[in-house]
Amino acid sequence: MINYATLAIPIMAVLAIGGVISFFVVYSFYPEKHENIKIDGKCYELVDAAHEKITALNAEMKIKKMLLQINKVEPPNARIPIIFNGKDSEVNNFKNTYNLTVTSNQKVMYFPKINGSVVTADITKPNLLKIVEHLSLFDVFPSSKSVVGSIDIQPNKYISPSEEKNVSLELDKLMKNKLRQIIDTSEGVESAECRNDT
Repeated sequence: MINYATLAIPIMAVLAIGGVISFFVVYSFYPEKHENIKIDGKCYELVDAAHEKITALNAEMKIKKMLLQINKVEPPNARIPIIFNGKDSEVNNFKNTYNLTVTSNQKVMYFPKINGSVVTADITKPNLLKIVEHLSLFDVFPSSKSVVGSIDIQPNKYISPSEEKNVSLELDKLMKNKLRQIIDTSEGVESAECRNDT
């Protein structure tokens, strides 16, 4: 008769070693993070340090955009429509902290089985400015986005289409200048084939 108890430890050891080996095999083939950009008619692939810098730049531009938009809003006590998302507990804490007027609340499920919400609400200009001025790049990074980092300002009566266009033009100019700096000064910038004109 086979004694399964004596076989259990060697089988578990083999499975554990196999699991560790599988992890390292999969990890070694994990694709490198990169970003392809086109500027001044030339295409580049940004990897390593350059990719980290463009990730930070994208977060910086999101914060800058909201500051420019808030600056356009009059009167000083206006209630600005925003949209944000996160885990229910964090969303509820945020709503209560800033006394938001919620206009919609869509329930969502985040992986793995975490209850969340996508909320549209109105917030006072001073409160929104306070939040945005204290945002860190980490708050806005896609991999670590917090509830405050997920905020976006919705189209509203306080910012005209021409003002929104001016904000976009200013951000575009700033972004291009900073991209040129990354290309000129960063490791991990490689020339690349232009794949399309969009």
